[in-house]
Amino acid sequence: MSIKMGRNKGLVCGVLAAFSLLVLPVGQLAFAAEAGVGAETGALSGFVFGQDMKTPVTGAVVKIRNVNDQKEMASQPTDSNGVFAIPAIPEGRYVLGVTSGRSDFNFDYSVHVKAGELGKLTVALEPGAKGQDEPAPAAPKKAGFFNTAGGRALLVTVVGVGVYFLFFHETSPDRR
Repeated sequence: MSIKMGRNKGLVCGVLAAFSLLVLPVGQLAFAAEAGVGAETGALSGFVFGQDMKTPVTGAVVKIRNVNDQKEMASQPTDSNGVFAIPAIPEGRYVLGVTSGRSDFNFDYSVHVKAGELGKLTVALEPGAKGQDEPAPAAPKKAGFFNTAGGRALLVTVVGVGVYFLFFHETSPDRR
């Protein structure tokens, strides 16, 4: 009895679709719908970490200020995972700051919020001057290629193609 799994294209497509759902950031898509990201406003969410870029900062408030009209918006205090969210932000360019129990942090760059989109931002709170009460941070280690989103996507693609050719692809046509 011979099983020809390569002939069932629906099965192959179903397996690849189910595998893709494991890789997609479904939680962020759900937040965008829940936060009321509409055609006229956008939203900003992400994480606040400490100086080591690993320890979540609890109770920090992320603030943004529009560079044109100087209107300020703020998030609720971050939770135990360091997660913040600012929904219903009018489209525009904003400067960013974070207030935590330790200090206030202002960033030298601005972010552009687009209407109808959810922006994701992760920040690490590091003192601006050396010689404060915390030691200077060690040089950050460069992440390996397979610890990046692109590396993981490449790995998933290679494994998916390999599984397809291993189990579903016919190497020689059956001409009976």
